[in-house]
Amino acid sequence: MNADIQRLIKHKPRYREPLALLQSVLNFQAKLAEKIEPAPQIEADAAREKWRAGQPLFDAEPPSIPAPLFREALTDLRPLLAAEESAQAAIDRLLDADIEALLNNLTSDSESGITQLAETTSTDPDTLTFLLRTALTPFFEKQAAPYREQLATAGWRRGICPICGSEPALARLTQDEGRRILSCSLCRAEWAFDRLRCPFCVGNAEPQMNYFTIDNDETHRVDCCNHCHRYIKTVDERVLGRPVNLLVEDVITAHLDEVAKEQGYQ
Repeated sequence: MNADIQRLIKHKPRYREPLALLQSVLNFQAKLAEKIEPAPQIEADAAREKWRAGQPLFDAEPPSIPAPLFREALTDLRPLLAAEESAQAAIDRLLDADIEALLNNLTSDSESGITQLAETTSTDPDTLTFLLRTALTPFFEKQAAPYREQLATAGWRRGICPICGSEPALARLTQDEGRRILSCSLCRAEWAFDRLRCPFCVGNAEPQMNYFTIDNDETHRVDCCNHCHRYIKTVDERVLGRPVNLLVEDVITAHLDEVAKEQGYQ
């Protein structure tokens, strides 16, 4: 079991079930990753040229995902969600769909692809997003791995992932200098980003960011944008005194999502 998950289950037993689910998901993803063949790499010079142009590496050529393996992944994911009937029903609808066409839509534009798929399958978008990201992440994470070390010098200033182009899931402020690091919601790459800018606003030069904390918890906060009304949860490693596992932090800060949405942020 992941050491962070084990520690939090012991000290915060109210999160036992969602943390246990996270552990099951991580185990599932690790087994799936072993079956994924590495793709040909983009040359370092070509990668730097793309980043200078503001283009994510996988923008024109997303990872190729074999439909049979993706179907197998969905099938293997189903029993992990025995307590979630809606999630299992959603997987059944996905398995009945044209997997090849589904993957083409998702890899070309995941956000609009999920929205369209939610409508055609009558599935809750949040449930669908969770399922698809759970199944897709091992493919994107494995293909993104060779480029992670280059991100420190990529000069990337956009709010989307410099590798796969997805939006960030969470942010952290580094323990040493308090630098703001965004974490990709799909391939889990991390990149530095200005603390005063909104990662979701495009071309909005005027910072309109604020943040809030609750229950005197200065470790976890919600950064909000009053321009686009989006939010992102942030963990301050300086307060915590150690590096964090953002996957775990996402689970134990679910209450912050509820508060942010109650305040009108998305």
